[in-house]
Amino acid sequence: MSYEMFVQRFEQGDAVPMAADAFLAVFESRVDRREPQDRYWHISADDGGTADLYAALADDTLGSLMISRFATGAVLDMLITFIGLADAVVLSPGCPALLAHEGQRRHLPEELRAGAVVTSSSVDVERVLRNC
Repeated sequence: MSYEMFVQRFEQGDAVPMAADAFLAVFESRVDRREPQDRYWHISADDGGTADLYAALADDTLGSLMISRFATGAVLDMLITFIGLADAVVLSPGCPALLAHEGQRRHLPEELRAGAVVTSSSVDVERVLRNC
């Protein structure tokens, strides 16, 4: 898909860092190309899907993540696993925020709360993206 989605963690309406170990736990074994100077990670999933990730790991944290040129299916399932582990949300321009669980809604900035959607699989993400 040609969308760009951003992953961010929020506390009390403010963006806060995510744990780098959540990122590594989900994506590190799937990296087939990396360009550290550009913060670029290319991943390949078991079903043949791929994605471009842009993430800067600093110490034990990850400020944000951008995913682009991603396949549906297993790549999006990995994304859902990551947001659950990182207690993060997915933001895509023109679409509602995608939550890992309902408790995250109260931490979102006010303007993102009302339309936010809890997602648990790639099917949920694909459905939201089709309707944006």
